[in-house]
Amino acid sequence: MSDEVKVESKVDNNAESESKPKVDEDVKMEPKETNGSTEKESKPKVVDDVKEDLGPPNALEKKIIKQIEYYFGDINLPRDKFLQDEMKLEDGWVSLTTMTKFNRLKQLTTNHKIIATALRKSDSGLIQISKDNVFIRRNPDMAIPENTEERRNDFNDRSAYVKGFPLNASLDVLIAYFEKIAPVDTVYMRRDQDKKFKGSVFITFTKKEDVEKFLAEPETKYEDAVLIKKSKNEYFKERDEKLKQKKLEQLRKKKEDQQKREDEANKKMQDNITHGAVIHLTGITKEDTTLEGLKTYFSDYGTVAWVDFEKGDNQAWVRFGEADTAKAALDKIKADHEGKLDVQGCVLEGRVLEGDEELDHWRKIFKDMADSRNRNKFNRKRKFGRGGYGGSRGKRRRDGAGGDDDGEDGEGDGSDGGEGDEAGD
Repeated sequence: MSDEVKVESKVDNNAESESKPKVDEDVKMEPKETNGSTEKESKPKVVDDVKEDLGPPNALEKKIIKQIEYYFGDINLPRDKFLQDEMKLEDGWVSLTTMTKFNRLKQLTTNHKIIATALRKSDSGLIQISKDNVFIRRNPDMAIPENTEERRNDFNDRSAYVKGFPLNASLDVLIAYFEKIAPVDTVYMRRDQDKKFKGSVFITFTKKEDVEKFLAEPETKYEDAVLIKKSKNEYFKERDEKLKQKKLEQLRKKKEDQQKREDEANKKMQDNITHGAVIHLTGITKEDTTLEGLKTYFSDYGTVAWVDFEKGDNQAWVRFGEADTAKAALDKIKADHEGKLDVQGCVLEGRVLEGDEELDHWRKIFKDMADSRNRNKFNRKRKFGRGGYGGSRGKRRRDGAGGDDDGEDGEGDGSDGGEGDEAGD
């Protein structure tokens, strides 16, 4: 059996969004820590059902009874996979050799006879002891309750969140403090990611009226400190609302930052674009229409900086190098061809891009330029990092000029990382 600490002290559908510590002082009745392999002693086990008056349990025996009945009790056992697996091996029986490796029981005693004697003094009927004092088990007549919503609600209704304890407080001290108030089922010490006590606990009282009475007290002190207290349901409701508001604030800030970046990018783009310089052509039907042919044709009407066209497409974009030259070029072409936009034997439709359509087109241009730079940078790394002669495998230049500059040639992709965090108290 490998070393393991495996039990949480609360049955809660609203699990806390923080790491759950698995250490000795997290629960009232500490989950076990075991070493070695499970003993398999002589079979069959015989229940010692002889009733004799052993007298009341002493202080140590009371602690032993409470600890073991917690291990096999309704709160811990349904969540304790290790103990459930052990119980499957021997018809519910678990050896005391195994049990005395559980950390908190081991701190009380490892003497089998003392443990067996203590358990025989319990009046709950929960635990059965074998006649040879070697094995114990949960009474088969007491079925393990199912983890139903009704049961979880009952557990939460009997639980409270309490804050204000010294950070060096021990579990035993906290148990003693709360048991002076009313009988309790479990105490859960809340810890941070470094497993340090946070000064707050979840306390589950045995009776609902006890937690109601505790919360109704106008002021509760631990030593000289006034404790903060609220029902467990109220705590989670407030925590969930805080998380919701935090996420909304993060989303608002993210949108605000994104809008700021977009505004800055738009301003930068507005400062760098050439307005009134792009003609959008549609209706290209001739299969022999080429990028070079379009560039040559429009060069007679102005300085062509760039042509976006793939052979076989039915549309193209022609960008001139100077602002507000596209309309003049379009008008002159029509004047030369009796009002028609006759390009290489095709009568086309043409219009100058304006407004948002023009801005969207320039955004694409700048994105293609950025992608080209990133791709070329990657190829240079491959060339110098792996030897040989690296080369761009990107899309060819659309202006037909050739070369390997940062022009609007090629396509690429980008990636955007995510972010997230969690809040807790």
